[in-house]
Amino acid sequence: MSREYNIKQAMHNSHSSVIGKKEPLPHPQNCRTECPYGYGRAFCFPCMAKIMAEHNAAKKKSVQEA
Repeated sequence: MSREYNIKQAMHNSHSSVIGKKEPLPHPQNCRTECPYGYGRAFCFPCMAKIMAEHNAAKKKSVQEA
């Protein structure tokens, strides 16, 4: 019974192996939104610009307070 069930599941399973298929396009790893920029990078360019602007603004604030 178990062997027959396993063979039946293997023949009708919708999941398949990725071997032989094209590699999926890399996308930014840490961005919240899917975007066409920065393939294979941690952040896309617009998100990185925003992060750096926030970082620089916080840095300027701390320097002015000191």
